[in-house]
Amino acid sequence: MFRLDRGTEKLIVSLYVDDCLCATNSEKLYDEFVKDPSSKYTLSAKGKLKWYLGVAIYHDVKAGVSTMSQLEQYIETLLDRFNVTDCTRAPTPSDPNSRLLRSH
Repeated sequence: MFRLDRGTEKLIVSLYVDDCLCATNSEKLYDEFVKDPSSKYTLSAKGKLKWYLGVAIYHDVKAGVSTMSQLEQYIETLLDRFNVTDCTRAPTPSDPNSRLLRSH
């Protein structure tokens, strides 16, 4: 993780192997940052971030909040693996008052 502050302009970069994520409040600063690597490597800008390193990213623009979750993708993967993607959802799949006992 790298951070560059230039007055009111900010750039935050997360780099993992060949995945790079840039967040900035300045297109000019972003263009300066990608100029040199673009001359040597093929870079792609994919627009609004939805996934990064297997983590789902959700944006609430009105609230000014972004959240991350791996859980949804993990659950979807399990449902696919066991061929139950069309199952009926339930808020609590078991009795919340039941007590689990340790077996001996």
